[in-house]
Amino acid sequence: RRAGHGERHLPAGAGHHPVHVPQGVCLMFSMGPPLWAGAASDPFAANVISLLHFDGADGSTTFTDQVAGRTWAGDDGVLSTSDSVFGGACVVNNGNGMTGLRLASSLADFYLNGDFSIEFWFKVMADQWAGTSLISISDGGYGICSVSLPFGDPIVSMRRHGLGIQVDNSMGSDGLGGSLIGVWTHVFAGAQGATNYLAINGIMNSVVDGHPLSTAPTSVLIAVHANFAVITPETRIDELRITKGVCRHTASFTPPTAPYPNP
Repeated sequence: RRAGHGERHLPAGAGHHPVHVPQGVCLMFSMGPPLWAGAASDPFAANVISLLHFDGADGSTTFTDQVAGRTWAGDDGVLSTSDSVFGGACVVNNGNGMTGLRLASSLADFYLNGDFSIEFWFKVMADQWAGTSLISISDGGYGICSVSLPFGDPIVSMRRHGLGIQVDNSMGSDGLGGSLIGVWTHVFAGAQGATNYLAINGIMNSVVDGHPLSTAPTSVLIAVHANFAVITPETRIDELRITKGVCRHTASFTPPTAPYPNP
């Protein structure tokens, strides 16, 4: 029907009737990626315990965490503007030292004894790595959670509670039939209840874990190289987010196409 006084009609689309809108009512429509994968806001922002975009000047050792009060020290890691996924820079451990970054503030929030999510992009520049840990949250013993490139294996491995649980990228390589070498690769590692999840470029693996977490963390490290510097390649990391209390993915997904929103 025609619009009455103080009313508007929105045009009809194919197969749809016009929408009747009273005066003073505003309709808002939102189209975009899921809120957890690079959209403008994050429904789990309060659960984010660390978010590093690794943006900044070339050669800088200042790593700004978007979570207030969180500070990182660059042992052997520096920002490089020669490469990135988003933002024009990434953090690089060039293979000459053991640890790229270490958490320099309180470790308390990194006691991941429940559901959690760890997400980031990485690139390695040679095919001879020596047990590189892309991220390691350790209790000084068997470890709480680490995502690593095992010695000599072209796979990504998630290890939780030391030898108690390990999830490998069982597809091999990047999960899509290509090489991990010199290619930015997205990693998701998480846990929900007794199940642990590892996704490479959005392709999910999962395994049930019956081992409880026993102790609090003693260190959180990023881009850690084993003590074989002669064969350790350069490791690059970009756009790292850690969420506590939420497992953001339990099935395969499309990797983000934009930086994660600040909490």
